[in-house]
Amino acid sequence: MARMRSLLLSAATLLTVSACDFIRFPGDGGPPPATPEAGPAVPPGAPGPPPPTAPVTDPYGNGDQPTDTDADTPVTDPDTGTDTDPGTTDTPTDPADTPDTGTGDTDPGTDVDTPTDAPADTPDDTTDTADTDTSPPVDTPDVTDDPEPPAPIEPAFSFYGPGALLPGTGEGSESETIFAPDMVFPIKDSPAYLQSMVFTFGGGMVGGDQCDERNFEYPWRDNFCETRTSNRNSAYCPMNKIHQGQDIRVGTPESCQSERSTSAADRDAHEVVAVEDGVISNVGSYSVNLRSGGRVYKYLHLNMKKLAVSIGDTVQAGDTIGYVSNDFGGTPTVLHLHFEITQNNGNGGWDYVPPYTSLVAAYERRENGPGELIDDGDVAIASVPAFVIPEGVEIIE
Repeated sequence: MARMRSLLLSAATLLTVSACDFIRFPGDGGPPPATPEAGPAVPPGAPGPPPPTAPVTDPYGNGDQPTDTDADTPVTDPDTGTDTDPGTTDTPTDPADTPDTGTGDTDPGTDVDTPTDAPADTPDDTTDTADTDTSPPVDTPDVTDDPEPPAPIEPAFSFYGPGALLPGTGEGSESETIFAPDMVFPIKDSPAYLQSMVFTFGGGMVGGDQCDERNFEYPWRDNFCETRTSNRNSAYCPMNKIHQGQDIRVGTPESCQSERSTSAADRDAHEVVAVEDGVISNVGSYSVNLRSGGRVYKYLHLNMKKLAVSIGDTVQAGDTIGYVSNDFGGTPTVLHLHFEITQNNGNGGWDYVPPYTSLVAAYERRENGPGELIDDGDVAIASVPAFVIPEGVEIIE
């Protein structure tokens, strides 16, 4: 009975093991374990498994490089369609925004827009050229190529400051106001020299020859407010009995000689012009007045026999008025133009204003060059002996 129970237990154990995987213990003498079958073969024509990804090998020995499909495509500006690759001239043949096809320039004489292969000696750490900055290099100027500074402009003439009269001839006005800033110079194109006609060579206080070459030299000198005998005044002069305008010598020593030998009625070497648009408001025995707005310009000592205007005429700046001479109502003076500016003072009256600064500015425009102010004017003036005007002498011009 016990043996029967033992056999039944053994049978139950065997049934339990057969329901599980085959179990083998080393050295038990049992059969070797079965190897699972490999499964069905791949049918002919069916796609196989994907091949392993192979790295892109640099044929120049730079090692594996990432794949870059843009390496051979020209860089294109998305807005203009032009190739921005520095070093090539890529002018579109059609101005109507024709996109760049990357086939290269069609303009003869320019570089063909074809990417070039990397050089054989590219260092190992060279990065992909398609990822580099393709913006044009900044053109840094070479400091050694800086242009030469412009040469200084040579002054067209020189002049002493306003009010710098010859010593002993009066006290001038130092006003720097340009009362007629837009006026034309009254002498059309002849050389001109602003100076005294009384206290220079040929004048009544000095003697000598009016055609002396020293009368035709710069610098200019103011003579508004210069001493006179007549009771003429200006609010801008510190003294009474003054010269109310500016004397202008004209031409050269040679032209002076020629004009002096020409009859007074025929003198026409030096043309005098209107300084502004206006109306000829008066013609006297030796004067012509030009009215322009709130100013009146007065010209004295013209050749009155050869005037180009009459009273009431409308003129424009630059129009001919007459010619330089020495007419002075029967009393001779030297060949020159006396020029005055009077200005409406807003109170129903007219003031004689200094014309010197306006004449300087107008001459600069005429000569297309600056005037040179003599900085050491005071020293130069002090070096000139002061005139001593004799008691009772009459100075009329």
